[in-house]
Amino acid sequence: MVGRIASDKITHFFEIISILIKSLLVSAGASDFAISLIVDGILKGVSSVLSFVPELIILFTCISILETTGYMSRIALLLDQFFRKLGLSGKSLIPFIVGFGCSVPGIMSSRIIENEHERKMTAVLTPFIPCSAKLPMIVLFTSTFFKENSSLVSVSLYFFAIIVIIISSLIMKKFVFQNTSNTYISELPKYQFPNMKWVWRDVKDKVLSFIKRAGTTILLCSIVIWFLLSFSLEMQYGVPLQESIIAQIGNKISLVFYPMLGTNSWEATVSAIQGLVAKEQVVSSMAVISGLADSKLMLDNHENVGNTIFSKNSVFSFFTPVSAFAFVVFNLFSAPCFGAIIAMKRELGGFFKVMMAVAFQTAIAWLLGVLIYQVGHRIELGVFNVVDLFLLMLVCVIVIGVIIKWPKNEKCASCQGCVNAVNCGKFTTCIDMKGKKM
Repeated sequence: MVGRIASDKITHFFEIISILIKSLLVSAGASDFAISLIVDGILKGVSSVLSFVPELIILFTCISILETTGYMSRIALLLDQFFRKLGLSGKSLIPFIVGFGCSVPGIMSSRIIENEHERKMTAVLTPFIPCSAKLPMIVLFTSTFFKENSSLVSVSLYFFAIIVIIISSLIMKKFVFQNTSNTYISELPKYQFPNMKWVWRDVKDKVLSFIKRAGTTILLCSIVIWFLLSFSLEMQYGVPLQESIIAQIGNKISLVFYPMLGTNSWEATVSAIQGLVAKEQVVSSMAVISGLADSKLMLDNHENVGNTIFSKNSVFSFFTPVSAFAFVVFNLFSAPCFGAIIAMKRELGGFFKVMMAVAFQTAIAWLLGVLIYQVGHRIELGVFNVVDLFLLMLVCVIVIGVIIKWPKNEKCASCQGCVNAVNCGKFTTCIDMKGKKM
Protein backbone atom coordinates (compact mmCIF):
# COMPACT_ATOMS: atom_id res chain seq x y z
CA MET A 1 0.00 0.00 0.00
CA VAL A 2 2.74 2.45 1.02
CA GLY A 3 4.88 1.40 -1.96
CA ARG A 4 1.96 1.87 -4.33
CA ILE A 5 1.27 5.36 -2.97
CA ALA A 6 4.94 6.29 -3.35
CA SER A 7 4.96 4.90 -6.90
CA ASP A 8 1.89 6.98 -7.74
CA LYS A 9 3.63 10.07 -6.34
CA ILE A 10 6.67 9.44 -8.53
CA THR A 11 4.45 8.95 -11.57
CA HIS A 12 2.59 12.18 -10.77
CA PHE A 13 5.91 13.98 -10.31
CA PHE A 14 7.08 12.90 -13.75
CA GLU A 15 3.75 13.97 -15.23
CA ILE A 16 4.37 17.47 -13.89
CA ILE A 17 7.96 17.38 -15.16
CA SER A 18 6.73 16.24 -18.56
CA ILE A 19 4.28 19.15 -18.77
CA LEU A 20 6.99 21.65 -17.81
CA ILE A 21 9.52 20.24 -20.27
CA LYS A 22 6.92 20.13 -23.01
CA SER A 23 6.10 23.79 -22.40
CA LEU A 24 9.79 24.72 -22.50
CA LEU A 25 10.33 22.80 -25.73
CA VAL A 26 7.29 24.38 -27.36
CA SER A 27 8.42 27.86 -26.36
CA ALA A 28 11.90 27.06 -27.70
CA GLY A 29 10.40 26.13 -31.07
CA ALA A 30 11.19 22.41 -30.97
CA SER A 31 9.46 20.16 -33.51
CA ASP A 32 6.57 17.86 -32.59
CA PHE A 33 8.83 14.89 -33.29
CA ALA A 34 11.47 16.03 -30.76
CA ILE A 35 8.85 16.89 -28.14
CA SER A 36 7.14 13.52 -28.48
CA LEU A 37 10.46 11.65 -28.35
CA ILE A 38 11.55 13.35 -25.12
CA VAL A 39 8.18 13.45 -23.36
CA ASP A 40 6.42 10.28 -24.57
CA GLY A 41 9.53 8.20 -25.20
CA ILE A 42 12.40 9.06 -22.84
CA LEU A 43 10.60 10.56 -19.84
CA LYS A 44 7.93 7.90 -19.95
CA GLY A 45 10.62 5.23 -19.95
CA VAL A 46 12.44 6.83 -17.01
CA SER A 47 9.16 7.12 -15.12
CA SER A 48 8.35 3.45 -15.70
CA VAL A 49 11.76 2.50 -14.26
CA LEU A 50 11.71 4.74 -11.18
CA SER A 51 8.08 3.94 -10.35
CA PHE A 52 9.28 0.43 -9.39
CA VAL A 53 11.81 1.75 -6.88
CA PRO A 54 9.54 2.43 -3.83
CA GLU A 55 8.01 -1.03 -4.01
CA LEU A 56 11.45 -2.53 -4.51
CA ILE A 57 12.81 -0.74 -1.43
CA ILE A 58 9.92 -1.83 0.80
CA LEU A 59 9.86 -5.43 -0.42
CA PHE A 60 13.63 -5.87 -0.26
CA THR A 61 13.65 -4.34 3.22
CA CYS A 62 11.03 -6.81 4.44
CA ILE A 63 12.93 -9.74 2.96
CA SER A 64 16.22 -8.60 4.49
CA ILE A 65 14.62 -8.18 7.91
CA LEU A 66 13.11 -11.66 7.70
CA GLU A 67 16.51 -13.05 6.77
CA THR A 68 18.38 -11.35 9.61
CA THR A 69 15.80 -12.30 12.26
CA GLY A 70 16.00 -16.00 11.32
CA TYR A 71 12.32 -16.25 10.37
CA MET A 72 12.93 -16.86 6.66
CA SER A 73 14.57 -20.24 7.25
CA ARG A 74 11.63 -21.42 9.34
CA ILE A 75 9.06 -20.44 6.69
CA ALA A 76 11.04 -22.36 4.09
CA LEU A 77 11.31 -25.41 6.35
CA LEU A 78 7.56 -25.57 6.99
CA LEU A 79 6.61 -25.50 3.30
CA ASP A 80 9.58 -27.33 1.83
CA GLN A 81 7.94 -30.76 1.86
CA PHE A 82 5.02 -29.64 -0.33
CA PHE A 83 7.12 -27.49 -2.66
CA ARG A 84 9.66 -30.29 -3.04
CA LYS A 85 7.03 -32.42 -4.79
CA LEU A 86 6.73 -29.67 -7.39
CA GLY A 87 10.48 -29.42 -7.92
CA LEU A 88 10.68 -26.18 -5.94
CA SER A 89 12.19 -25.13 -2.65
CA GLY A 90 10.32 -24.01 0.44
CA LYS A 91 12.01 -20.66 -0.07
CA SER A 92 10.09 -20.27 -3.34
CA LEU A 93 7.15 -19.04 -1.29
CA ILE A 94 8.93 -15.74 -0.64
CA PRO A 95 9.26 -14.73 -4.34
CA PHE A 96 5.64 -15.76 -4.90
CA ILE A 97 4.42 -13.56 -2.05
CA VAL A 98 6.56 -10.64 -3.22
CA GLY A 99 5.22 -11.21 -6.76
CA PHE A 100 1.73 -10.18 -5.65
CA GLY A 101 3.09 -6.66 -5.34
CA CYS A 102 5.42 -6.62 -8.34
CA SER A 103 6.99 -9.40 -10.41
CA VAL A 104 10.34 -7.60 -10.69
CA PRO A 105 11.35 -7.78 -6.99
CA GLY A 106 9.69 -11.18 -6.80
CA ILE A 107 11.98 -12.58 -9.49
CA MET A 108 15.02 -10.87 -7.98
CA SER A 109 14.27 -12.34 -4.55
CA SER A 110 14.48 -15.86 -6.00
CA ARG A 111 18.27 -15.64 -5.63
CA ILE A 112 17.84 -16.65 -1.96
CA ILE A 113 17.37 -20.22 -3.28
CA GLU A 114 20.66 -22.13 -3.35
CA ASN A 115 19.83 -24.87 -5.88
CA GLU A 116 20.28 -23.49 -9.41
CA HIS A 117 17.40 -25.37 -11.04
CA GLU A 118 14.97 -24.56 -8.24
CA ARG A 119 16.01 -20.91 -8.44
CA LYS A 120 15.45 -20.76 -12.19
CA MET A 121 12.09 -22.51 -11.93
CA THR A 122 10.97 -19.99 -9.32
CA ALA A 123 12.09 -17.07 -11.51
CA VAL A 124 10.07 -18.42 -14.45
CA LEU A 125 6.94 -19.15 -12.38
CA THR A 126 6.83 -15.91 -10.36
CA PRO A 127 5.33 -13.79 -13.22
CA PHE A 128 2.31 -16.11 -13.19
CA ILE A 129 1.30 -14.46 -9.91
CA PRO A 130 -1.20 -11.62 -10.65
CA CYS A 131 0.76 -8.53 -9.62
CA SER A 132 -0.72 -5.14 -8.77
CA ALA A 133 -0.15 -3.90 -12.35
CA LYS A 134 -2.64 -6.50 -13.61
CA LEU A 135 -5.36 -5.42 -11.17
CA PRO A 136 -6.82 -2.61 -13.37
CA MET A 137 -7.34 -5.11 -16.20
CA ILE A 138 -8.96 -7.64 -13.87
CA VAL A 139 -11.28 -5.01 -12.40
CA LEU A 140 -12.22 -3.55 -15.79
CA PHE A 141 -13.27 -6.84 -17.39
CA THR A 142 -14.88 -8.46 -14.35
CA SER A 143 -16.92 -5.36 -13.43
CA THR A 144 -18.15 -4.98 -17.02
CA PHE A 145 -18.96 -8.57 -17.98
CA PHE A 146 -19.59 -10.16 -14.57
CA LYS A 147 -21.32 -7.33 -12.73
CA GLU A 148 -23.08 -9.39 -10.06
CA ASN A 149 -20.23 -11.86 -9.58
CA SER A 150 -17.24 -9.59 -10.26
CA SER A 151 -15.62 -10.26 -6.87
CA LEU A 152 -16.00 -14.02 -7.21
CA VAL A 153 -14.54 -14.02 -10.73
CA SER A 154 -11.63 -11.82 -9.62
CA VAL A 155 -10.78 -14.14 -6.74
CA SER A 156 -11.09 -17.18 -9.02
CA LEU A 157 -8.30 -15.76 -11.21
CA TYR A 158 -5.91 -15.82 -8.25
CA PHE A 159 -6.77 -19.44 -7.46
CA PHE A 160 -6.44 -20.21 -11.15
CA ALA A 161 -2.91 -18.77 -11.00
CA ILE A 162 -2.02 -21.23 -8.22
CA ILE A 163 -3.24 -24.13 -10.38
CA VAL A 164 -1.24 -22.86 -13.37
CA ILE A 165 1.91 -22.61 -11.23
CA ILE A 166 1.49 -26.17 -9.95
CA ILE A 167 0.93 -27.64 -13.42
CA SER A 168 3.75 -25.59 -14.97
CA SER A 169 6.18 -26.58 -12.22
CA LEU A 170 5.39 -30.27 -12.78
CA ILE A 171 6.02 -29.89 -16.51
CA MET A 172 9.33 -28.10 -16.02
CA LYS A 173 10.40 -30.55 -13.31
CA LYS A 174 9.94 -33.51 -15.66
CA PHE A 175 11.32 -32.06 -18.87
CA VAL A 176 13.53 -29.03 -18.17
CA PHE A 177 14.83 -28.65 -14.61
CA GLN A 178 15.44 -32.23 -13.56
CA ASN A 179 18.38 -31.54 -11.26
CA THR A 180 16.29 -30.43 -8.29
CA SER A 181 17.30 -31.33 -4.76
CA ASN A 182 15.49 -34.04 -2.78
CA THR A 183 16.84 -32.89 0.55
CA TYR A 184 16.63 -29.73 2.59
CA ILE A 185 19.83 -28.65 4.30
CA SER A 186 19.70 -25.38 6.19
CA GLU A 187 20.86 -24.01 9.49
CA LEU A 188 18.07 -22.61 11.64
CA PRO A 189 19.58 -19.49 13.21
CA LYS A 190 18.42 -18.10 16.53
CA TYR A 191 15.76 -15.43 16.59
CA GLN A 192 17.43 -12.05 16.84
CA PHE A 193 16.86 -8.38 16.20
CA PRO A 194 17.61 -7.36 12.61
CA ASN A 195 20.94 -5.78 11.85
CA MET A 196 19.79 -2.53 10.22
CA LYS A 197 23.26 -1.75 8.90
CA TRP A 198 23.31 -5.02 6.98
CA VAL A 199 19.70 -4.48 5.85
CA TRP A 200 20.54 -1.00 4.51
CA ARG A 201 23.57 -2.26 2.60
CA ASP A 202 21.69 -5.24 1.16
CA VAL A 203 18.68 -3.17 0.02
CA LYS A 204 20.88 -0.46 -1.46
CA ASP A 205 22.92 -2.92 -3.51
CA LYS A 206 19.84 -4.68 -4.88
CA VAL A 207 17.99 -1.47 -5.81
CA LEU A 208 21.01 0.13 -7.50
CA SER A 209 21.63 -3.11 -9.38
CA PHE A 210 18.06 -3.05 -10.69
CA ILE A 211 18.28 0.59 -11.79
CA LYS A 212 21.59 0.06 -13.59
CA ARG A 213 20.78 -3.22 -15.32
CA ALA A 214 17.04 -3.08 -15.93
CA GLY A 215 16.67 0.69 -16.26
CA THR A 216 18.63 1.06 -19.47
CA THR A 217 16.81 -1.82 -21.15
CA ILE A 218 13.35 -0.65 -20.10
CA LEU A 219 14.14 2.84 -21.35
CA LEU A 220 15.26 1.45 -24.71
CA CYS A 221 12.16 -0.73 -25.04
CA SER A 222 9.90 2.21 -24.20
CA ILE A 223 11.50 4.27 -26.98
CA VAL A 224 10.98 1.37 -29.41
CA ILE A 225 7.29 1.13 -28.49
CA TRP A 226 6.97 4.92 -28.93
CA PHE A 227 8.53 4.64 -32.39
CA LEU A 228 6.15 1.86 -33.41
CA LEU A 229 3.17 3.91 -32.19
CA SER A 230 4.24 7.19 -33.82
CA PHE A 231 5.39 6.13 -37.30
CA SER A 232 3.82 4.37 -40.25
CA LEU A 233 5.56 1.86 -42.48
CA GLU A 234 6.33 4.78 -44.84
CA MET A 235 8.19 6.47 -41.94
CA GLN A 236 5.60 9.23 -41.65
CA TYR A 237 5.38 10.73 -38.17
CA GLY A 238 2.15 11.55 -36.36
CA VAL A 239 -0.13 9.12 -38.19
CA PRO A 240 -3.37 7.84 -36.61
CA LEU A 241 -2.99 4.77 -34.42
CA GLN A 242 -4.65 2.48 -36.96
CA GLU A 243 -1.99 3.42 -39.54
CA SER A 244 1.01 3.04 -37.22
CA ILE A 245 3.61 0.30 -37.47
CA ILE A 246 2.34 -1.40 -34.34
CA ALA A 247 -1.16 -1.52 -35.83
CA GLN A 248 0.24 -3.17 -38.96
CA ILE A 249 2.04 -5.68 -36.77
CA GLY A 250 -1.21 -6.26 -34.91
CA ASN A 251 -3.03 -6.93 -38.17
CA LYS A 252 -0.45 -9.51 -39.16
CA ILE A 253 -0.57 -11.49 -35.92
CA SER A 254 -4.24 -10.91 -34.98
CA LEU A 255 -4.96 -14.38 -36.39
CA VAL A 256 -3.14 -15.78 -33.35
CA PHE A 257 -5.83 -14.28 -31.10
CA TYR A 258 -8.74 -15.47 -33.25
CA PRO A 259 -9.17 -18.83 -31.42
CA MET A 260 -9.62 -17.02 -28.08
CA LEU A 261 -11.61 -13.98 -29.28
CA GLY A 262 -13.69 -15.40 -32.11
CA THR A 263 -12.68 -12.56 -34.43
CA ASN A 264 -9.63 -10.84 -35.90
CA SER A 265 -8.97 -7.71 -33.85
CA TRP A 266 -5.78 -5.76 -34.31
CA GLU A 267 -6.98 -3.47 -31.53
CA ALA A 268 -6.96 -6.25 -28.94
CA THR A 269 -3.66 -7.54 -30.32
CA VAL A 270 -1.98 -4.14 -30.00
CA SER A 271 -3.30 -3.75 -26.45
CA ALA A 272 -1.79 -7.11 -25.50
CA ILE A 273 1.55 -6.16 -27.10
CA GLN A 274 1.67 -2.91 -25.14
CA GLY A 275 1.39 -4.98 -21.99
CA LEU A 276 5.08 -5.75 -22.52
CA VAL A 277 5.89 -2.19 -21.42
CA ALA A 278 3.63 -2.44 -18.37
CA LYS A 279 0.52 -4.51 -17.78
CA GLU A 280 -1.42 -1.34 -16.96
CA GLN A 281 -0.87 -0.39 -20.60
CA VAL A 282 -3.37 -3.04 -21.71
CA VAL A 283 -6.25 -1.03 -20.26
CA SER A 284 -4.91 2.39 -21.20
CA SER A 285 -4.26 1.22 -24.78
CA MET A 286 -7.81 -0.06 -25.09
CA ALA A 287 -9.07 3.27 -23.77
CA VAL A 288 -7.06 5.28 -26.33
CA ILE A 289 -8.07 3.04 -29.22
CA SER A 290 -11.76 3.16 -28.28
CA GLY A 291 -11.62 6.97 -28.25
CA LEU A 292 -11.71 7.59 -24.51
CA ALA A 293 -10.26 11.06 -23.97
CA ASP A 294 -8.69 10.39 -20.58
CA SER A 295 -6.67 7.19 -20.77
CA LYS A 296 -5.50 7.45 -17.15
CA LEU A 297 -8.06 5.05 -15.73
CA MET A 298 -8.81 4.95 -12.04
CA LEU A 299 -10.38 2.02 -10.26
CA ASP A 300 -13.15 4.16 -8.78
CA ASN A 301 -14.70 4.89 -12.17
CA HIS A 302 -14.10 1.54 -13.82
CA GLU A 303 -17.82 1.02 -14.55
CA ASN A 304 -18.04 4.17 -16.70
CA VAL A 305 -14.76 3.28 -18.35
CA GLY A 306 -16.01 -0.23 -19.14
CA ASN A 307 -19.23 1.12 -20.60
CA THR A 308 -17.23 3.40 -22.89
CA ILE A 309 -14.64 0.86 -24.02
CA PHE A 310 -17.15 -1.93 -24.63
CA SER A 311 -20.07 0.16 -25.93
CA LYS A 312 -22.03 -0.99 -28.97
CA ASN A 313 -20.25 1.47 -31.25
CA SER A 314 -16.79 0.62 -29.91
CA VAL A 315 -14.21 -1.48 -31.74
CA PHE A 316 -14.24 -3.74 -28.67
CA SER A 317 -17.98 -4.42 -28.80
CA PHE A 318 -17.28 -8.00 -29.97
CA PHE A 319 -16.22 -9.03 -26.46
CA THR A 320 -18.50 -11.51 -24.69
CA PRO A 321 -18.14 -12.78 -21.11
CA VAL A 322 -16.34 -15.87 -22.40
CA SER A 323 -13.92 -14.06 -24.72
CA ALA A 324 -13.33 -11.39 -22.06
CA PHE A 325 -12.36 -14.03 -19.49
CA ALA A 326 -10.11 -15.77 -22.04
CA PHE A 327 -8.41 -12.46 -22.95
CA VAL A 328 -7.78 -11.65 -19.27
CA VAL A 329 -6.33 -15.12 -18.65
CA PHE A 330 -3.99 -14.72 -21.62
CA ASN A 331 -2.69 -11.35 -20.41
CA LEU A 332 -2.30 -12.62 -16.85
CA PHE A 333 -0.05 -15.54 -17.79
CA SER A 334 1.64 -14.39 -21.01
CA ALA A 335 5.07 -12.76 -21.22
CA PRO A 336 5.47 -10.23 -18.37
CA CYS A 337 6.56 -6.62 -18.71
CA PHE A 338 10.06 -5.67 -19.90
CA GLY A 339 11.20 -5.05 -16.32
CA ALA A 340 10.32 -8.62 -15.31
CA ILE A 341 11.89 -10.04 -18.48
CA ILE A 342 15.17 -8.26 -17.72
CA ALA A 343 15.03 -9.54 -14.14
CA MET A 344 14.50 -13.07 -15.47
CA LYS A 345 17.46 -12.66 -17.82
CA ARG A 346 19.78 -11.99 -14.91
CA GLU A 347 18.49 -14.96 -12.92
CA LEU A 348 18.44 -17.40 -15.85
CA GLY A 349 21.83 -16.28 -17.11
CA GLY A 350 21.37 -15.66 -20.83
CA PHE A 351 19.28 -14.16 -23.62
CA PHE A 352 18.36 -17.51 -25.17
CA LYS A 353 17.19 -18.94 -21.85
CA VAL A 354 14.98 -15.97 -21.07
CA MET A 355 13.47 -16.11 -24.57
CA MET A 356 12.66 -19.78 -24.01
CA ALA A 357 11.05 -18.88 -20.69
CA VAL A 358 8.99 -16.11 -22.32
CA ALA A 359 7.93 -18.51 -25.08
CA PHE A 360 6.88 -21.08 -22.46
CA GLN A 361 4.84 -18.51 -20.52
CA THR A 362 3.15 -17.21 -23.66
CA ALA A 363 2.40 -20.73 -24.92
CA ILE A 364 0.78 -21.67 -21.61
CA ALA A 365 -1.26 -18.45 -21.66
CA TRP A 366 -2.37 -18.99 -25.27
CA LEU A 367 -3.41 -22.60 -24.67
CA LEU A 368 -5.42 -21.60 -21.59
CA GLY A 369 -7.09 -18.70 -23.41
CA VAL A 370 -8.02 -20.86 -26.40
CA LEU A 371 -9.30 -23.69 -24.19
CA ILE A 372 -11.45 -21.34 -22.12
CA TYR A 373 -12.98 -19.63 -25.15
CA GLN A 374 -13.58 -22.76 -27.20
CA VAL A 375 -15.22 -24.64 -24.33
CA GLY A 376 -17.17 -21.62 -23.06
CA HIS A 377 -18.36 -20.62 -26.53
CA ARG A 378 -19.66 -24.10 -27.21
CA ILE A 379 -21.47 -24.11 -23.87
CA GLU A 380 -23.11 -20.80 -24.87
CA LEU A 381 -24.21 -22.33 -28.18
CA GLY A 382 -25.58 -25.41 -26.43
CA VAL A 383 -23.34 -27.86 -28.31
CA PHE A 384 -21.22 -28.66 -25.26
CA ASN A 385 -22.99 -30.21 -22.26
CA VAL A 386 -21.99 -31.23 -18.77
CA VAL A 387 -20.94 -34.71 -19.88
CA ASP A 388 -18.57 -33.27 -22.49
CA LEU A 389 -17.10 -30.95 -19.87
CA PHE A 390 -16.57 -33.87 -17.49
CA LEU A 391 -14.83 -35.91 -20.21
CA LEU A 392 -12.58 -32.94 -21.05
CA MET A 393 -11.61 -32.55 -17.39
CA LEU A 394 -10.94 -36.29 -17.20
CA VAL A 395 -8.60 -36.09 -20.19
CA CYS A 396 -6.77 -33.16 -18.58
CA VAL A 397 -6.35 -35.13 -15.34
CA ILE A 398 -4.99 -38.13 -17.28
CA VAL A 399 -2.51 -35.94 -19.19
CA ILE A 400 -1.30 -34.36 -15.95
CA GLY A 401 -0.98 -37.80 -14.40
CA VAL A 402 1.13 -38.99 -17.32
CA ILE A 403 3.39 -35.95 -16.95
CA ILE A 404 3.83 -36.64 -13.24
CA LYS A 405 4.71 -40.31 -13.81
CA TRP A 406 6.92 -39.59 -16.86
CA PRO A 407 10.34 -41.14 -16.19
CA LYS A 408 13.26 -38.78 -15.77
CA ASN A 409 16.00 -38.77 -18.37
CA GLU A 410 18.70 -40.55 -16.41
CA LYS A 411 22.06 -39.98 -18.09
CA CYS A 412 24.42 -41.50 -15.53
CA ALA A 413 24.85 -45.03 -14.25
CA SER A 414 26.18 -44.10 -10.84
CA CYS A 415 27.03 -41.18 -8.65
CA GLN A 416 30.68 -42.09 -8.19
CA GLY A 417 32.87 -39.20 -9.22
CA CYS A 418 29.87 -36.99 -10.12
CA VAL A 419 30.37 -33.32 -9.25
CA ASN A 420 26.59 -32.81 -9.07
CA ALA A 421 25.99 -35.66 -6.64
CA VAL A 422 25.19 -33.35 -3.73
CA ASN A 423 22.93 -31.07 -5.75
CA CYS A 424 20.88 -33.91 -7.23
CA GLY A 425 20.15 -35.36 -3.80
CA LYS A 426 21.59 -38.85 -4.48
CA PHE A 427 24.57 -38.60 -2.16
CA THR A 428 22.97 -40.75 0.56
CA THR A 429 22.20 -43.80 -1.58
CA CYS A 430 23.55 -44.33 -5.08
CA ILE A 431 21.41 -46.38 -7.47
CA ASP A 432 22.34 -47.27 -11.02
CA MET A 433 20.03 -47.56 -14.04
CA LYS A 434 19.16 -51.18 -13.19
CA GLY A 435 18.20 -50.33 -9.63
CA LYS A 436 21.20 -52.08 -8.09
CA LYS A 437 22.73 -50.38 -5.06
CA MET A 438 26.34 -49.39 -5.61
